[in-house]
Amino acid sequence: MLPRSPWFTILFLLLVSSCCCFLPYASAEEGTCSAADDECNAAAHQRTTQQEQQEQQQEKQETYTHKFPMKFVNKSQYRADVHWDDGKYGVHMAILEPNGGESSLETYQGHSFFITRHGVKEGLFDLETDEQHRVTVKRPNETYEIPENAAPSTNPCQDRFSICKSEAARGTCSWSPGWMIVHCCKSCDEELNASELIDPNVRCTKERLNMTEPAWQPGDLNKLFESWAAKDSDFAQYDPQVLSSPGAEFGGIDGPWVVTFDNFFSEDEANALIQGGAKVGFERSTDQGKMNSLGEREKVVSTTRTSSNAWCIGACERIPQVSRVSHRIEEVTKVPKKNYESFQILEYDYNQFYRSHHDSSGSEKGLSGHRILTFFLYLTDVEEGGETKFNKLGIQVKPKRGRALVWPSVKNEDPSTWDPRTFHEAMPVIKGKKYAANHWIHLNDYEGPNKWGCTGSFS
Repeated sequence: MLPRSPWFTILFLLLVSSCCCFLPYASAEEGTCSAADDECNAAAHQRTTQQEQQEQQQEKQETYTHKFPMKFVNKSQYRADVHWDDGKYGVHMAILEPNGGESSLETYQGHSFFITRHGVKEGLFDLETDEQHRVTVKRPNETYEIPENAAPSTNPCQDRFSICKSEAARGTCSWSPGWMIVHCCKSCDEELNASELIDPNVRCTKERLNMTEPAWQPGDLNKLFESWAAKDSDFAQYDPQVLSSPGAEFGGIDGPWVVTFDNFFSEDEANALIQGGAKVGFERSTDQGKMNSLGEREKVVSTTRTSSNAWCIGACERIPQVSRVSHRIEEVTKVPKKNYESFQILEYDYNQFYRSHHDSSGSEKGLSGHRILTFFLYLTDVEEGGETKFNKLGIQVKPKRGRALVWPSVKNEDPSTWDPRTFHEAMPVIKGKKYAANHWIHLNDYEGPNKWGCTGSFS
């Protein structure tokens, strides 16, 4: 054996020492630290933590910038609506059928959703905690289940929206009390005693709302229509045409009153009504369903009515031409504006229709009473189709811009009793597009009960 120099020995020891020093790092990378190797384990833990943080940050960035799927399953007995919480009043996203109905949608991490009964904004709650069912999205492909025992809270005085407190702070409880009592009860309780008025049996009485005398007494219906039909009528400028009258005494067939004013409003006024509807936003027309314990009527999408409509409220009804037409109707009917529902503006596209129906009902028990008159305005000409057909009278009225069609829904001898002869329908549009608007006029004050949430409508 050759003799080794001292330098060789020193180099050999340094090399071994260097290898040993790097072993923990190598082991940490490979995850092979021994239980007693604290230095190795510490390095491995540090690396794992850094990896997790990087992965979480990467996942966070991806899910904030990309949509991903989420599923909702409804195991409750209630038909339910899913709303995205936009920080205001919520945006409707999906309908869930009861007892297992489900729906999937695309969403983002951090978005929140709340659950209500279908057609109203009455929340579904966990009755043990009295917390409304809500979910905030955390990761892709989550499934949120509405449990079997989900139900409206036993405490009806709730704030349904995150915007309730700020709305109350800016005075909305005072100028829209009915809507706020039902939707933002907690925030309006101090100002309005909303926790008591949430009960419609307390909120909606004739005495409390100081309801006045009805617009018509027996005999007033005939007097009004006769004044329109008279040869020396003050309303001749509107070109009245009688299509039906009792005994055919004033023209037309023998039947309930049906009258048109063929020159009632201008093209400019017609365009303003259409623009007002567009400003509010047209939505698929709905019917009224059942009323809940708070006085809300469910909105039901109907297969017998396929048009779109918009309620002319707020900025729409402040348009000068729109308010001018309403005032003209008030002058002609001699029924005060407080008895009117807001203009309903209608949009019928190709093949859209409204099957046979009546504008009132045989069992009207609301504070506002029956709809006694329909004042219907044709805002456009229609090339083909779109007529208003009175099913039991054999009368059809063709849409013509500027024409108003008027008929009663009650009887002359008793305005609190409906007249079943005035069933009617909107025939399908075959060619062109139909825009129309109508005021429904009630026997009693409508604005007061509507303001206090006593008409079932919370649009």
